[in-house]
Amino acid sequence: MTSHSHLFDSALYAYHHLTKHTVQKLMASGHYLDWDNQPDPFRLYQGAPYLELPRNLSVSGLSYFQALAATLAGQGIDTAYPLPEPEPPDLSFVSTLLFYGMAISAWKQIPHTEHRWSLRVNPSSGNLHPTETHLIVHSISGLEPGLYHYSVKGHALEQRGGGSRRSNIWELITSSTDCPPLTICLTSIFWREAWKYRERAYRYCQHDLGHALAAILLSAGTLGWRGQIIGEFPDQQLAQLLGLTSSDERPALLIGLRPGLKIPELSPEPEKRSVDWRTDGSNFSGIPNRLSAEEVPYLSIAEMHRATCLSLQSWQSRRGQNRPASALRPSNVSACGPEISCFGQTTDPDSESQAGVHQIVRKRRSAVDLDGIQRMSKEHLAQILSTSTRGFSADFQRPTAWAPDPVPADLGHHLIHLYLYVHRVDDVTPGIYYFDRTKRTLVPLLYSDQREPAKFVSCFQDIAADGCFAVSMIADLELAVELYGDRGYRYVHFEAGLIGQWLYLSATALGYEATGIGCFIDDMINKHLDLLPGLEVIYNFTVGRAVLDPRLTTLPAYDFPDPTEVDLKQ
Repeated sequence: MTSHSHLFDSALYAYHHLTKHTVQKLMASGHYLDWDNQPDPFRLYQGAPYLELPRNLSVSGLSYFQALAATLAGQGIDTAYPLPEPEPPDLSFVSTLLFYGMAISAWKQIPHTEHRWSLRVNPSSGNLHPTETHLIVHSISGLEPGLYHYSVKGHALEQRGGGSRRSNIWELITSSTDCPPLTICLTSIFWREAWKYRERAYRYCQHDLGHALAAILLSAGTLGWRGQIIGEFPDQQLAQLLGLTSSDERPALLIGLRPGLKIPELSPEPEKRSVDWRTDGSNFSGIPNRLSAEEVPYLSIAEMHRATCLSLQSWQSRRGQNRPASALRPSNVSACGPEISCFGQTTDPDSESQAGVHQIVRKRRSAVDLDGIQRMSKEHLAQILSTSTRGFSADFQRPTAWAPDPVPADLGHHLIHLYLYVHRVDDVTPGIYYFDRTKRTLVPLLYSDQREPAKFVSCFQDIAADGCFAVSMIADLELAVELYGDRGYRYVHFEAGLIGQWLYLSATALGYEATGIGCFIDDMINKHLDLLPGLEVIYNFTVGRAVLDPRLTTLPAYDFPDPTEVDLKQ
């Protein structure tokens, strides 16, 4: 383990400390939203060839928990539950993947006005959606190999470039000649979040990428495909290959998608060969639309992102490195009472909830108000936590195995710890709990009513007190820096966002609603939870029963029928 000074001297920690909320900062802020300058939530590549995706979308027969179990099997976790028969690699597959992974889920409108806004299947801070989706097509029937951008507004593809050079980006990054039929590249536009959240926006962009990653993995797993996740790449070179060198979009994640469970392993010592990364920028089609009349620059965001980027040399030196780590609970976590086991309590994917995965994905919403009355069973709490925190497999992440005593030497690793404020859960005393992800137990730390503290530390928002329980996701920044340097700041947020998306969907599948909370008073939470140096809160969350606003009208997402709504009416 590195010394604390290594963490505290990092760019990662400097930015994190700079962007912490305090009561004084919140009270003194004179920031207002310039609505006339709000960024366009839809990126378009004007002039690029435009291809509408098929509208004959299917609805999976799997329940949400079955689909999540299949997705985890695709990630090498709990392989006893198999992937379904894979959909063929064609345009219909691509359309279905994106419709349930990154598309608009509905429009909201204030009646008798022209004020309306879209919601999406992947949640976003402030509903601002900084994440864009690019497709690297290698072998999809009906699509020429090359590079495409997903136009969310029209559920269509914009072709930005053809040819094998672009379809082989996977080979250039991984040194594997076995390219996936389809690779998703997620990018981020920082200005979309900075318009509202200013310097703190880089945080939100990163955990929104985690939301999107979870949404795509689940959509693919439901269709019998699995994802191979790459977060380690040379940023400038990948941007060149994607035609984004002078763009406001920054590459963040590559997800290689293949049908079935079999995925070729990447070499632990990739070939360090000479590669020509240059591209002719004039060969990219389409001009990106301007999102705002004026973009306000934030130097702290630019500097933080620059610190997380890998040069070609640093990327090459990191390749194939073995990064041993454990997933043990923090050393100062001490139970004040009996631990509550969550293992084996209605976590069977065939149990209780048979809500269809695609219906759940399309109807998920971020609650803006909770009723403060709804209670939850202990079994539901166990199911939500157990199914949402199993982790994922990536070149920067190893899934965490469930580990009874004695604890094995290598559990894999995770960078996020969960602390709960339990308010209204049957047979669970209100208080603060630590969720041990490896043993799947709730460890009681303090028995007391936590509604007011949860509200206060979440920037005085009632929603943190009015749910059945709330969560503080705690990042091990010291471990992140030790393993990945400043780039680890991306990875802690990716993991938190992925957990958040699966918390959202698990709660929805069991009849509750949820919302992520990005506004919280950082050091007050760190002190309240008695966190060790190097552990920092990065995301809050709450689950309960939503209070709906009757003044709003819900409109269809697209000009073609949503098959999940048609299915529900039959």
